[in-house]
Amino acid sequence: MKDPLSQLDLPYVCRTPGDQEMVDIALANGLSPRAAEAVAAIDAVMHKVRRSIQRRDFGRRVLAKLDTTLEVAHLDTISAIAHNPVWTDQIKEEVTVGLIAERLGIDPSRASRLSAEVVERGYARRVASQSDARRICLELTDKGEQFVQAVRRNKWEVFAGALGQWKEDELVVFAALLDRFSTWSTDNDGVERSIENIKRQLADAR
Repeated sequence: MKDPLSQLDLPYVCRTPGDQEMVDIALANGLSPRAAEAVAAIDAVMHKVRRSIQRRDFGRRVLAKLDTTLEVAHLDTISAIAHNPVWTDQIKEEVTVGLIAERLGIDPSRASRLSAEVVERGYARRVASQSDARRICLELTDKGEQFVQAVRRNKWEVFAGALGQWKEDELVVFAALLDRFSTWSTDNDGVERSIENIKRQLADAR
């Protein structure tokens, strides 16, 4: 019996020189023509996802209806303050401006400004550290906690609603393959091979 997944249509890929080069490289690495097309399609979809994430259009549209004083950066800051899993028995980590900067990957001065703004808007408050009264930490207010829970639940409902249109076997296969795919950019051997490959190509171009 033929695998039904083999009958799936590939996502449409705009035929640019880059797309075709991706196909050619995949073919040179031993992939079949259909598999090479799939590789190019995956790359195109990844670009689409990255652009969507970078623009944060969905978040901006939601915030515009909920609280016009909030920007996406404020939502990130509120989430960084709330980033203490409630399903573990671990003691919650005290949240400082430095920790917010680390979690968001921004400089401390920007983290300090954003923290002050979410405090001003009533989503967080400053508290003294339990271990060092001289150190100021941040925690969510009731308003902030309710906001985080509502945003999280909405995300899960939207996610489940979108994927709820898929068949069970499609979801299981996609979850397994996505997990396998996610390791390509964090594999140390892959990183080292990439460095050497780029160095070689740069040397050949001289």
